[in-house]
Amino acid sequence: MRQFSFSIGGSANLMPPTEKNLAAPSAPPYQVQNPLRRRLEDAVEDVFHAALVRGDIASAEDLLGVMESIEVRGRLRFQSERKGTSVMIGRARNELASCKARRRSRTG
Repeated sequence: MRQFSFSIGGSANLMPPTEKNLAAPSAPPYQVQNPLRRRLEDAVEDVFHAALVRGDIASAEDLLGVMESIEVRGRLRFQSERKGTSVMIGRARNELASCKARRRSRTG
């Protein structure tokens, strides 16, 4: 049977970890802490759709205003690099309008 060996550096510690010899973990940089962080626009859009499903038109209108202001600031900040946001806002306006129309047809 073949035997393998490896060398261990002089600074290696082969003692089991205890509270005394454990180093306190340092916090990783922010980018590493949250690699799956979603865009703010996506989170607001999810809440907007939840408000529509619940039938909360007033909240949906407020959230549409928030999405529009995020889009305007993003356009100014990134010089129109964000192309999908205006399409998302157009769809949200249409969904809100159709939800309002359905509500009016039910009550009227």
